[in-house]
Amino acid sequence: MSTPKPVKPAAASTSVLDKALAFRGRHGAERPIAPEAGMHCILNTADVAQMLQEAGESDPFLLAAAMLHDLLQFGSVTEPDIASVFGSEVGCIVAEVTDNPRLSRSTRKALRITIAPNMSRRAKLLKLAQLVASVRNLATPTPPSPWDEKQRFDFFDWVEKFSAATGVQNPTLQAIMLAELERARLETTASGR
Repeated sequence: MSTPKPVKPAAASTSVLDKALAFRGRHGAERPIAPEAGMHCILNTADVAQMLQEAGESDPFLLAAAMLHDLLQFGSVTEPDIASVFGSEVGCIVAEVTDNPRLSRSTRKALRITIAPNMSRRAKLLKLAQLVASVRNLATPTPPSPWDEKQRFDFFDWVEKFSAATGVQNPTLQAIMLAELERARLETTASGR
């Protein structure tokens, strides 16, 4: 299965994405997320925004939040910082998908499943796009995470549980997720990683 071609965003989405990218550059450079730090592997925020666009999402608030999704958890930025530039809607979306790094990974994962049904639609879409981008990264020939095969399969199973807890918010994103999970499981099994 080949990697999808980038989706060309609408002009309004492009300007907000550019603004979010500039904000991100001022307030927190791209940095790897260690596998022990949470539920993701190393993500490029543009991959998350692109995942949403592949699924047909063009909401500029959602796309801006996708570019900023990890700054609260791993940067020195606050929700009011984000809200002052992008509005309270974007600040709230980012806050909803932010995990408490002081909790253990297993606690964060369990909590995420518990709160998933009560998240806003935008936050559900963003979190699922993050997770699908992580699954996609884990299925590459040289994955960025040192997770062994069991850890990868546990993560893939958890992504499915999270998706079930959120319900289908976007049928295209759901289909992308299922396809990526199938591909990731096949790749992981075939490579014996």
